[in-house]
Amino acid sequence: MSAFTLSFDCYALLSELQLQRTASTRYLQEQLQAQMPLGRALIDKLEQLQQQGLVRLRGEQQWSLTAEGTLALILAVRSGACPMPNWARVPSVTGQEMAQALVRELCLGEAGQVPTYYLAADLLGLLDVTDAHRLLPGSSPQWQQLMLMHFSLQTLLDAEPGAQWPLAPVASACAPELKSVSEGFAAEWQWLCGDLAGEVTTHWPALQQLAEQGGDQPLAERLLGALGQWQAEGTKGQWPLMFSALLWLGWLQQADPVIASEQRKKWQRSLGNQFPLLADLLGQWAGDRHGQAVGLFDTLQLPLEELHWGYLWLDLCALARHGEQSPQVAILHKWDLSHVLEAQPHHRLMAFCQDLLRLLLGLGAQRAPLQQLRAANGDDASADQDEDDKTPASASWLNWLQGLGRSSGVRKAQERLVWLLHAEGPELECKIQKQSTKGEWTAGRRVDPALLSTQYAALLDEEDWALVRTLPRVMGQLPREAWAPLATHPRLFNAKGQKLQLAVSAPLLQIVATEQGMSALLSPSAAARGAHILPLAQDLWQLILTPQALLERLPALESIPLLPAEGLSELQRTLDAIPDLPWHSQVAGLQGNAELAPWPGVPSVQLDWQDGQLAVKLVTRQGELPPLPLGKGEAIVRQGIKDYHYWQRDLLAEKGQAQQLRNSLPIGLPGSEWLLQGEQALALVNALPELVDAGVVIHWHQDSARLKSLDEAALSLRIERRQDWFQVEGALALDEHQILDLRLILRQMTPGQRTVQLDEKTSLMLSDKLVERLTMLGAMLDEEQRINNKLAYPLTRLLSVITTEGDDAWHSLQQEWQQEVECPAELLTPLRDYQKDGVRWLATLAHHGFGACLADDMGLGKTLQALIVLRMRQHLGPALVVVPKSVVTNWQEEVARFAPELEVVVFENPSEREGVIRDAKAGQVILLNYGMLGSLAEALKSRRWSSMVLDEAQQIKNAGTQRAKLLFQLEGDFRLALSGTPIENHLGELWSLFTFINPGLLGSLGEFKRRFGKAVKDPQHMALLRAVISPFILRRLKQQVLTELPDKTEIIHHISLSPEERQLYEATRREVVQQVQSADGRALMHVLSGLTRLRRLCCSPELVMPEWSQTSSKLDEAMALLDEAIGNGHRVLVFSQFVDLLSLLRARIEQKKWDYCYLDGGCSAKSRQDSILRFRHEPVPLFLISLKAGGTGLNLTQADTVLHLDPWWNPAVEDQASDRAHRMGQTQPVTVYRLVCEQTVEEKIVALHDEKRALADGLLSGQSEVRGLDVESLRALLMG
Repeated sequence: MSAFTLSFDCYALLSELQLQRTASTRYLQEQLQAQMPLGRALIDKLEQLQQQGLVRLRGEQQWSLTAEGTLALILAVRSGACPMPNWARVPSVTGQEMAQALVRELCLGEAGQVPTYYLAADLLGLLDVTDAHRLLPGSSPQWQQLMLMHFSLQTLLDAEPGAQWPLAPVASACAPELKSVSEGFAAEWQWLCGDLAGEVTTHWPALQQLAEQGGDQPLAERLLGALGQWQAEGTKGQWPLMFSALLWLGWLQQADPVIASEQRKKWQRSLGNQFPLLADLLGQWAGDRHGQAVGLFDTLQLPLEELHWGYLWLDLCALARHGEQSPQVAILHKWDLSHVLEAQPHHRLMAFCQDLLRLLLGLGAQRAPLQQLRAANGDDASADQDEDDKTPASASWLNWLQGLGRSSGVRKAQERLVWLLHAEGPELECKIQKQSTKGEWTAGRRVDPALLSTQYAALLDEEDWALVRTLPRVMGQLPREAWAPLATHPRLFNAKGQKLQLAVSAPLLQIVATEQGMSALLSPSAAARGAHILPLAQDLWQLILTPQALLERLPALESIPLLPAEGLSELQRTLDAIPDLPWHSQVAGLQGNAELAPWPGVPSVQLDWQDGQLAVKLVTRQGELPPLPLGKGEAIVRQGIKDYHYWQRDLLAEKGQAQQLRNSLPIGLPGSEWLLQGEQALALVNALPELVDAGVVIHWHQDSARLKSLDEAALSLRIERRQDWFQVEGALALDEHQILDLRLILRQMTPGQRTVQLDEKTSLMLSDKLVERLTMLGAMLDEEQRINNKLAYPLTRLLSVITTEGDDAWHSLQQEWQQEVECPAELLTPLRDYQKDGVRWLATLAHHGFGACLADDMGLGKTLQALIVLRMRQHLGPALVVVPKSVVTNWQEEVARFAPELEVVVFENPSEREGVIRDAKAGQVILLNYGMLGSLAEALKSRRWSSMVLDEAQQIKNAGTQRAKLLFQLEGDFRLALSGTPIENHLGELWSLFTFINPGLLGSLGEFKRRFGKAVKDPQHMALLRAVISPFILRRLKQQVLTELPDKTEIIHHISLSPEERQLYEATRREVVQQVQSADGRALMHVLSGLTRLRRLCCSPELVMPEWSQTSSKLDEAMALLDEAIGNGHRVLVFSQFVDLLSLLRARIEQKKWDYCYLDGGCSAKSRQDSILRFRHEPVPLFLISLKAGGTGLNLTQADTVLHLDPWWNPAVEDQASDRAHRMGQTQPVTVYRLVCEQTVEEKIVALHDEKRALADGLLSGQSEVRGLDVESLRALLMG
């Protein structure tokens, strides 16, 4: 495609991608649907542009322009064939605006100016395109000067020798006022890359003279003088913007590194953003471009005519910054660079590079100016030194002091190279290991062997060099010459890191008779590839290396014709002549040198216990040889490594033996190798005595531990009271003669693990029940195996199946706790069966002095069960009930209905509150909302309560709030927490809840985190925590107890944003991402703020941009759903977190003249109650409710449809809101709609709901998967 001509559809695509930077196929279809065909035609066009190099595919269906595409667009606009892109549509993102400013000014041609700020990387990419010089004609002088400098620098970086300046044709297109600039670059090129004998005067004569003539002044002074002369001759103190300045800086670096660093920084500051290529080169220089000589070795191996001498100069300067004695530079001494150093220079730049290389190697430069530097600092210095040698050279004592200052007293970590051999392939891997302060070696990091001679040469010893020289640049199959140094290498390991001995031998060649004559077979057959690994033991492998002479003859030997006697004799001599080749013949007249006998192996079962798994293999064994897979593998087995004695296996007979063994094992799985865990492993270990009695040969792998099985019957305990705690002692009986102390087992166990290692050769396999008991004990006992009175209660549940001895105090307590409280029948009459069970459970815990958390699902009557317990305890004293403000009225109604004998005190006169609290008596219930606690703190703490109830107890999930701290301090005989969601986000909420209901049970917050902090990610620690708290939490789900409750159908209703909304959303998302990435220290705040902004934009752009005049896809869809629901006679609850979104919806509803009720946090208590009663008793079709104000505590079973306008982070909050309708009393099926915008942050929030639900379920319903959200999880919601 011509750079000046673009078809209309190509221009439309390129200009749209230029404006957006990145766009999806779907977006392009929507944006360009009026300009070009949709569907496959668009994709075909994009793929065509991709083949032409004008666009690239980034990720899944995400397209962007290449630099070539940008150039094609600019040239097409300049030619007048295509219009200027609509720059007004550039999203208001700072980086994008800067990038577009660059392209916009280039499109304008002579009218365009170099932008003050632009992305330098974009300009570099554009000017590096092959046809970029076509931008010069028609550009403004400022652009032409910038481009001319870029192209000139590039020619010198490549430094190809030639008689003419390569840019002469390009320079002719520049403005007349740039003639002198062009001539300067041409002269510089002619001086550096032209004929060495030629004479030319550059624009920097002082530097030219310095480089061609010696001098008496120190080199640093001469170089600074040359710069001063340049800056004094009309350049107003500026640096020369040409390659010569990089030469100047490299020479100064050798003369005085400190001054060079200062000058380089000044130069970088002066460049700013206007000369990107120079700035980029200096940045690479300063950024340690070749701190480890990366790639330099490969560069110096190239033919001289292929070397880019300008780039080589930069690479050598970057390497030289480390100093001649540094390890980085020392690597150069290991390379053969004679072809570079001894070659006649093609031009001056090549000569300068050769001299710098000589200087680094300590050989001495041959030309000015570095020749002067070597004479001043090197060879001649020692010759001219005074004979008395009274004063050490300044450099010596200065280096000594600097070295002393750097000494830290810390031993530098030792490093070494190790080689890992994998039998598959075989494949060779190289790693660098570090030695710890304890002398142990790390697992190591993998390195590419091709880089060893360059980046890591200092680590290579003679054995490493011997091996590295045989390896190819690109690792594939190991060459034959690599095996000899590998077999003798002292640091050869297997894949598991075990030291490996490699024994080299040849394969067995068999000559067998065929119908056509004879044939040669190799054993093992894989040796036909040249090399094959046969593991004999973990630390001993046999390398079967086929002799090269045999490999060359194999094709001919595979089909040998019938031979006469003299032919057989010749074949005999040929095979005998191949060195180290064992061969065997079944053909008369040929006598091989190897013996072949029948395999005498015994079929058996091999067990290997490693890393908590039992490996079971069916094998055949013979003497000291490693076991072989039964019925599998090679038919020929070598008896030893050094002799030529072999065995012949009958694989078919072995397969029959394998089937017999398989049938005898209690595994029930096909195959001949198994990896067993848990109950399967335990069952096999338990069956071993019977298998041996039946004649099955069982043996353990030589490196395996032995397993013994134990079940819960082996555990016994003794418990005795010690003041206010109990001492627990225990034992595990292995057999009649061996008893293990419980302390030893608990120390060896990690939570929930199935096995315990007693010593190097013995492990215990524990049954599931025993693991559960020991896990619970580990959670409850302290380091001294003591347990406090609080934890003794859950311990009694554990001990019902364990043999336990105890003193009188323990037995008395056990008997007491086993008694269940009898509840008056008349109080239980109005309750369902599961509610009766709940009341008995609460009453029993209250009787024994424990608090409780009733965590029943929403709508199962937690309030009713709590009221029955308050009725039972009313004679013991007054009760305190704390509830959200929204449900105060509901509690009053419930008390009046189910506990009329209780006197509910709700404060109306503030001045009487404290007195009423202090004077409260038995039979009274002081009903407060959470907001009143602070003002009544002293009065509440002044007395003791017989019962304390917190409704919606998640209100104290944050233990650091004043509200929670106050409730922790109150004195009460029985503490009850009611919450359908006792834990929503993290385990700290659970600690706060239990600090209220059972103070001290979970210890301090620090102790809780130490003991159970891993429960979020570790299922076994979750089991520990659940064992402690489960006696005090009761949770029933609706589907478990309310089988008569109507179905609840949940529907995620997907909504597509309009093109205008999508464009606004993507622009906003990119802006948010940029803000987050640039945020320092406040990432979480920026992430949450950005996510909220995107969520509101999904709901309606008007929430983010009040001036938005177009439609809202979500509100349109919500109105359509409401229209349909009302038309079909349904009544709907509409929830949203955003009150202003509800206001937008109200306006639309009022336009439709639909009747509705409304509730948010700003409504007064009376207005709130009026709205609730009106919806309950009048046929109002809609109830609009803010999630915070009405998501809990309401009974609105008159509705049968729930609409969530926007997804909330925690699905439990949405579930609670939905269950305002789906609860006891509902007679109609309930449908819940969640409106979710496609391809937005809303979809990702919904995807996270399962993870959030797992946090509660993991503790309350026995599941073990728990996950929380961190900053990175939230940040991920913004991406893509």
